[in-house]
Amino acid sequence: MKNKDVAELLEKLSLLSEASGEDRFKAIAYRRPANSIKNLSEDIDEIRKRGELTQIQYVGEGIAKKIDEYLRTGKLEFLDRLEKKVPEGTVELMEVSGIGPRTAYKLSKEYGVKSIAQLRADLGAGKLTDALGETMAKRLLESVEKMKTGQSRMLLVEAIYLSRDLVGYFTSHGLKVDVAGSLRRGRSTIGDLDILCTDKEGAELLVGFPGVDRVIEKGPTRTSVFLKNGVQVDVRVLGKEEYGAALLYFTGSKEHNIVLRNLSIEKGWKLNEYELSDVKTGKRIAGKTETEIYQKLGLAYIPPELREDRGEIEAAREGRLPDLIDVGDLRGDLQMHSTWSDGADELERMARAAKERGYEYIAITDHSFSVGIANGLSEERFKNQWKAIDELNDELKPFRILKAVEAEVRSDGNLDYDRSFFENFDFVGASIHQAYRQSPEKLTARAVKALSHPSVDVLFHPTNRLIGKRDGNPIDLPKVIATARENGKMLEIDGSPMRLDLDEVWARKAMEEGVTLLIDSDAHSTGELENVEYGTIVGRRAWLEKKDVANTMPLRGLLKKLS
Repeated sequence: MKNKDVAELLEKLSLLSEASGEDRFKAIAYRRPANSIKNLSEDIDEIRKRGELTQIQYVGEGIAKKIDEYLRTGKLEFLDRLEKKVPEGTVELMEVSGIGPRTAYKLSKEYGVKSIAQLRADLGAGKLTDALGETMAKRLLESVEKMKTGQSRMLLVEAIYLSRDLVGYFTSHGLKVDVAGSLRRGRSTIGDLDILCTDKEGAELLVGFPGVDRVIEKGPTRTSVFLKNGVQVDVRVLGKEEYGAALLYFTGSKEHNIVLRNLSIEKGWKLNEYELSDVKTGKRIAGKTETEIYQKLGLAYIPPELREDRGEIEAAREGRLPDLIDVGDLRGDLQMHSTWSDGADELERMARAAKERGYEYIAITDHSFSVGIANGLSEERFKNQWKAIDELNDELKPFRILKAVEAEVRSDGNLDYDRSFFENFDFVGASIHQAYRQSPEKLTARAVKALSHPSVDVLFHPTNRLIGKRDGNPIDLPKVIATARENGKMLEIDGSPMRLDLDEVWARKAMEEGVTLLIDSDAHSTGELENVEYGTIVGRRAWLEKKDVANTMPLRGLLKKLS
């Protein structure tokens, strides 16, 4: 599908428009359809062939012509002209958190900074301190260093899709393989992929995978390659009797493995990637499966998501491991968007797709009016939306669409509507998107004020992080969790792959403090409803059980909790 390419084209036009000094509304005019196209479930080229580009939300005649030219020719003359107006490197510099179009233009035009790599070097050498000021220079250096780290790792969703391609490739050749490493543990970012198999053809087959760029190492028991996207993939071939030990070892984490090895030493045994054995006799004790190794060590089987040395060993020994939540436990999704605000699919389509997933209910949480860039709704527009929801609820019952809102917590901590208007909603979520560079104290005060508001049910994506691009807001999370507990409010695990917010550490702390969690998709299209799968992985890493997550409740129980 060409959707991603076209969305990136429009986002580039948006950035170039800003950088060239165009009116900011021109930039928004490109950004809005980019988001719609990115979330389409159908190939945009097929839509173009039917002559229906202008039926896509925010795509007018002018943008439709540009998309048509790009899809037909692979080029866009307007883009070439715009690029000539902007100094080299300006758009790339705008990828750095904290650098807007004016600063990027100035760095490139006046100081000759043509890339992020050069920016990193110049900032590190102190060459830009006078131009930017010491505080700004320090902050930008921190941003580019974080980008360097983030660019070397994949998002969880990227690793999952890549691993599916690899597993499918091996399966098509008759080989059964397992993916190990940090992906099996469900970390939010993944460095490389480890694949295990028992068939000696596995190492040879990896070389023929279509995405291979170059071979690092090739042998009968291990082959390593770099793919064209820069990811390293290792295939290891093991014997059947040692497969469980290898799967345990290569899944990790390092800290978890160290504790297991120490337990083995205490018993006079040795644990490595090949077996659990007796030190004195050399006799194999276990190794065929992970389960038998844990059993020999006096432990219950520990799910991969928990293997981080965060108390799971003690819990396994004492029979206290949680019955981890599963995505199938979710009976609804309480954050998603429609074309009423910044979603790509209409309300009815979102509802029907959710019903097909087996949900009992959803909440359509389109944005409140102060989020102008997301086409936030006025009170009048919400009233019109409610009429559409009522009609759909009559048609789809017993499935239920909750009347909901993602209410913006403004810079002063207030929300967009009066309390009397909020009372018309079934469900109210609050979010902090704007003014996120305020001091930690002000950001915390805004979150606390939102969670203290009588109408608010949950704080969505509490830290507002974008993995690899922007750290979470520096809010006082213990205080936020305490406020949620004191007011009987909920916190969310947002399943959007770039958010996964709250992360597993803070979600677990919230659960332990008695705060109820939500796991939502934050979907902006029907295809993104699957984001709950990634949020559920975070929930499992957070030791959450079904009882800890509100949207595992049947509709009647949920409505009672919200009342």
